[in-house]
Amino acid sequence: MLPLHPHDPPAVGPYRLHARLGEDACARVYLGSVPGERPVAVRVVRSGYAADPGFRSAFTRLVESAYGPDGRHVCGVRSADLGGAVPWAAVDRPPGPALADHVREHGPVPADALHALALALAQGLAELHARGRSHGALRPDGVVLTRETALLADAGLERAASDAGQRAPHPSFSAPEGGAAPAADVFSWAATLSFAASGAEGAPGLPRVPLQLRGLVDACLRRGPDLRPSAADLVRMLGGPADPGPWPPGFLARLEEAAARQEAAVAADGPGRAERPSGTGPGEAGVPDGSTGADARGRRNGRRAVAAAAAVLALAAVAGAAVWGHRLSTGDGGAAGEPDGADTAGLVTGGGCPDGGGFPPPGEDVDGARTTVWETAFSPDGDRLAVTTAEHGLTVWDWRVGEEVARPAGSVGLAVGPVFAPTGCTLAVTVPTSYEGRGDEQVRVARTFDLAAGTSAEHLGPQEGPVGTGGTWTARPRHAEGLAFSPDGSRLAVSLERADDRPSVAVIDTGTGARVSEIAEAPVHGTAFADAGRVLTNDGGTITVWDAESGEELHTVRGTSHRLFAAVPGADEVVHLVGDRIVWWDYAARSEVRSFELTGFADAEGPILVDLALSAALDRVYVSWLAPGDGPLEDGAYTTHAFDTETGEDLAAGGRGADGLQEVSVHPGGEVLAGVSAEGRVVLVDPDTLEPAETLF
Repeated sequence: MLPLHPHDPPAVGPYRLHARLGEDACARVYLGSVPGERPVAVRVVRSGYAADPGFRSAFTRLVESAYGPDGRHVCGVRSADLGGAVPWAAVDRPPGPALADHVREHGPVPADALHALALALAQGLAELHARGRSHGALRPDGVVLTRETALLADAGLERAASDAGQRAPHPSFSAPEGGAAPAADVFSWAATLSFAASGAEGAPGLPRVPLQLRGLVDACLRRGPDLRPSAADLVRMLGGPADPGPWPPGFLARLEEAAARQEAAVAADGPGRAERPSGTGPGEAGVPDGSTGADARGRRNGRRAVAAAAAVLALAAVAGAAVWGHRLSTGDGGAAGEPDGADTAGLVTGGGCPDGGGFPPPGEDVDGARTTVWETAFSPDGDRLAVTTAEHGLTVWDWRVGEEVARPAGSVGLAVGPVFAPTGCTLAVTVPTSYEGRGDEQVRVARTFDLAAGTSAEHLGPQEGPVGTGGTWTARPRHAEGLAFSPDGSRLAVSLERADDRPSVAVIDTGTGARVSEIAEAPVHGTAFADAGRVLTNDGGTITVWDAESGEELHTVRGTSHRLFAAVPGADEVVHLVGDRIVWWDYAARSEVRSFELTGFADAEGPILVDLALSAALDRVYVSWLAPGDGPLEDGAYTTHAFDTETGEDLAAGGRGADGLQEVSVHPGGEVLAGVSAEGRVVLVDPDTLEPAETLF
């Protein structure tokens, strides 16, 4: 929940607005109320979609079919204005956090609460399917955790973007066949439950699902829709139809805190309705007089007020496109034990990683059996290995002696980094950061740590940060979702979650900290540099090559099957997934250089690419993928390939030791591989024999 921005409307229709609950592909969502009624979530359609006849038609159809309660576990539409300049809908919103917000703030849902969550959401889908409807947009942001149970936040209104030909950007929670159907909802149910159990989207979260639920989740993630159970089957297999039961006490306490904050926000604004500007009457600019849930469908009062609000929201989106420059920090963003920042604005200092360093050593040992490992990366001199974890944040290791030497950040964002600059000893990650005036909400911000100098710097990317003495954000903060250094270390790309038509990526000069350019208004699920002058982005279906300085689009590579890809340094080439092959593609000549078949990938049920990496000498391509449903995840569900780029031979074929790794990092000198095993342990692997040498932790 975010406070209202000065540009947000004070009211929409009869509803006084108290806070922002979030946004999705096509609408901003506010907490609203009228006297004597329960709170609602007011969904105000974005101005770009409001002008699209196809979207308006789809949105109208979905809203009209969702009036009234759909059951105990689905929030129903209370009222709406579908004919105004900017459509809106008010949906029941009992107090409590969204599942995604809760996980971002407190970490994964505890194991003893997962069954109740699974059963509640399964019953919500079964209620919809029994009425001949599909949800079509289930994800963690669309799940409300109340004091009593979990609910679907609406009946899939975001699907209007898909129905209008503009696919809602939630690939981690969408079935491979796409579309809206009961079987696709079941896939989304499983992906959402996996996120709840792990805090990670997609394949990295599956090993953290408890064994008692994992078989059911695996069955729901099968590639073939006909192979998945129905929502009604899920309910039966989970012991329903039944009351999911009370939440565990500790989990309930956190939900009550969030619910109390929402109730306080409504109470603080008083019971009255927003005041009408002087000189206006019913139907004129301002708040319509006497509108209720029933007559909102008929009279459509207050259209000018909503149109004015839309214009202001559009201006706010333009203002949010301004860039907040590089800012040195001394640890106010969740980094643990940082010394004072340096006076220089540069991000990278010379020299390799020292034996000591500017950041203090950790105060506690890492227990590998109790640690969720996300990703690893070697320093450019190969002496240090950075590891991001759920429990300990950013950790840095002298991998040769097995000793942790620094813990620069106590918490890090999911599935981003760590990324070392190619020179010096500077690391980039995303860090959940608190800001004055934003309450308990944390923003995942890109942050660099110079391990030699002991300095840290914050990078907000293509958005304006808090300004003025009070540190006020002029637009809703956007989370950082990707980081990449250019091969020479002179530039850093910071990509953010998508919002309206604002740029998604900022290119930063690492020598000065100044912004070079802003690019990519479409969603960005991956970023890489070919060289200092060219940056590549991937939206999950198309890779785009941009001029890093002018922002001009240079090339496109269409038909990629996944967001993961690798740019070949200094060349016009990219390596990416197409079907069941890894294709090495020359985008200037528009020709295939070579390709590598992922044996078994096409035959697996719902295979998921989880890692793609090139060796420094470009003589190996390492690929890992997951086949959910092929048995317990720890018993070989991960497959790892090590392709020789000259011969095409898979050096890991035949069950060699490297097989079964979630992720592989390549030592810059080829000395060793660092992998994350299927059990989530960091293992060191001999690059010649591909046999595990030892476990780091």
